[in-house]
Amino acid sequence: MCCCKTPNVNGKPGYSWDGRTESTYPVTAPELEEGETALWDEPGRCGGLDSHAFHFQLVKNGGQYWLVVRHGGGQERHKLSHSLCFVAVEHFSSNDRYWLLHGIYNTLRDAARQASEKKHREWMEAAAEKRIKRRSRGGVVRVTVEPKLHELA
Repeated sequence: MCCCKTPNVNGKPGYSWDGRTESTYPVTAPELEEGETALWDEPGRCGGLDSHAFHFQLVKNGGQYWLVVRHGGGQERHKLSHSLCFVAVEHFSSNDRYWLLHGIYNTLRDAARQASEKKHREWMEAAAEKRIKRRSRGGVVRVTVEPKLHELA
């Protein structure tokens, strides 16, 4: 939990986890892959919300744009677009860019979680209804879910 007296960006003095001692929260930038260029590099920060553990980069690799995030659980990469749709917000402050990337990351994470939960429910229902089929041919095993048979009214 962050107890900084004023909003603070990683790498700058003023971070406090206990409200008594101040230090500098380290900058932990994501690692770029070969051919990538960081367009925005936004280290973690606080200010109404403790987000010191998240470091965001908007990177370009060829014609593709990626949101690269490093946090306590490791590093993630999310493909955003083939065309840069962030030109309109180029004039944003670093703080505004950070919270925009934070919002995009949370939206992507929540969508992935919801998709996973939906697929899990579908497989659980199929298992309960014995609609999961396993076929083996030539050493290759295929597992599929048979569609539901809709009852006629």
